[in-house]
Amino acid sequence: MIRRRRRSSQASWRGGRIGPIGAAAITTVLLAVVFYFAFGGTLPWHHDYLIKGVFRSGLQLQSRSPVRIAGVNVGHVSQVQRGPGSTAIVTMAIDKNALPLHRDATLKIRPRLFLEGNFFVEVQPGTPTAGDLHEGDTIPLAQTANPVQLDEVLTSLQSSTRSNLRSVVRALADSMDQGGAPALHRLVPQMPPALIDTAQVMQAAQGQAPGDLRRFIDDGERTAGTLAARDSDLAGLVTGLDRTASTLAARTGAVSASIGSLNDVVTHAPPTLTALNGLFPTARTFVDEARPGIRALPTTLRLANPLLSQLDGLISKPELPALVSQLRPALRSLSVLEPELRTLLGRVRPVTECLRVNGIPTLKKPVDDGPLSTGQPVYRDLLDSFVGLASASQNFEGDGFAVRYHAGFGNQTVTSGKVPSIGEPIVGTTSEPIIGSRPRYTGVRPPFRPDVPCVGQPLPDLTAQTGPAPQQGASK
Repeated sequence: MIRRRRRSSQASWRGGRIGPIGAAAITTVLLAVVFYFAFGGTLPWHHDYLIKGVFRSGLQLQSRSPVRIAGVNVGHVSQVQRGPGSTAIVTMAIDKNALPLHRDATLKIRPRLFLEGNFFVEVQPGTPTAGDLHEGDTIPLAQTANPVQLDEVLTSLQSSTRSNLRSVVRALADSMDQGGAPALHRLVPQMPPALIDTAQVMQAAQGQAPGDLRRFIDDGERTAGTLAARDSDLAGLVTGLDRTASTLAARTGAVSASIGSLNDVVTHAPPTLTALNGLFPTARTFVDEARPGIRALPTTLRLANPLLSQLDGLISKPELPALVSQLRPALRSLSVLEPELRTLLGRVRPVTECLRVNGIPTLKKPVDDGPLSTGQPVYRDLLDSFVGLASASQNFEGDGFAVRYHAGFGNQTVTSGKVPSIGEPIVGTTSEPIIGSRPRYTGVRPPFRPDVPCVGQPLPDLTAQTGPAPQQGASK
């Protein structure tokens, strides 16, 4: 009988029917698969793109809470962990078709129903200029937001808050009744130009190059972090502001008068701002030209430190005050000479101006003397000539002064023309004929204009021209 039963079971299997044990096994496997996917399981070969976000609180989220971009599900919350302090770190699995996400992406927890419950994470992908967000990166707390719960709204409306709110509404009503409404009516026509200027300011705040606003926000974040690290100093600042506000509240009359005088300031502000706007290009040019000097200023100050130390020692010693005390009577007597000094300086100034405008520039110019030019300025040639004259005058021997004569021989005779002192020409001989004379004598004296100030006369021309050779002949 046992053998017959086995054959009958085999026959029933071959006929396409499943026994109770097989059906139970298949049902168990199917239930396990269903429960696995229902409680957050994923396919073994499926790889999720995981990112993290730091939220102020993660109590609203749970595993399998959806993650959406523009209302479309792109992932789910895989894990909620406790973060530093009272924050929560939420790990989200994002589908690859929702990529890329950028570093300035923002996360917000939003309710799926009007009443509380069934929250999801809304993702703003960010801008491409901020760079891509890689797998495993964390979006900081500054880029996340939590929903405001109804109990939080009700909790914030405490008795003191409601009293302050009533005071604000009452003060607003009093201000409207006492002339605020007509003033607001007059303000409305002036708002379009102000809004246009505000729009221009907002556009300028975006910067001139991509990333300027982002860098400005990053700097603001670092500033806020620095303020947060010095909370005691910030508390002192807030206390000081509270005292200032209390003082202003105690002197409302003076504050009202100051606000009334602001009308005159606003009236004169546009011309002033226009003048400042015209001054900015000049100031920018001045800053560009002053920048090298400012860079060299630390070196100059370091070099001046010894001099300043000496001056400090001189001033701190008692000799300088005593010297100043002794010089005080002499300085007082100089006031009597002030009219005469003014007259003297008035007469000396034309001379100094002539030296500054004509004399010194001429002395600094070289003389163009052809192949005999030294290339040195005039004052150097004058100093060299003085040295030559001094060396030529040192003709002294043991017997007394001596006179030196230089004799020249040749078959070419040279005459200088009639010399007034002796009444006849000077004739000499040379071995080489003279080919010219420099500078050339034109026979015309330079113009002498004592009626024209020196500063108004042109600079002299120091170019030496070559003239013809003097009369010469062969010696017999």
